[in-house]
Amino acid sequence: MRRVFRVRVDTNVNFNTNGLANSLDRITETYARKMANDTAHGAPVDTGKLKNSFPSSVKKEGTAKWSYGSDLPYAVRQEYEHHARKGFIRKAIWDNETAYRDRIQQEVERGV
Repeated sequence: MRRVFRVRVDTNVNFNTNGLANSLDRITETYARKMANDTAHGAPVDTGKLKNSFPSSVKKEGTAKWSYGSDLPYAVRQEYEHHARKGFIRKAIWDNETAYRDRIQQEVERGV
């Protein structure tokens, strides 16, 4: 069974103005790419396939909705069971969560 592991970065905001939507989309893309790169840096490395699968997987799913992940069948197992590096995906998300939220809040307050 093949599983695709995806992380969705989403502002969860209904947009009334294109300017704000574009700004939030840009910020969300930036943080999705940063989280993907941080995930790659924290990933366990044997052949390098897992590490390389994250940065190249970032994709836009809608306005201010971006995702990244891995299509490798062992990605989820490495995330939860690796003896030294388990939690490398969650850590990348947690490490960027506050900065992302603060940057979104700053942009919304600026645009209001």
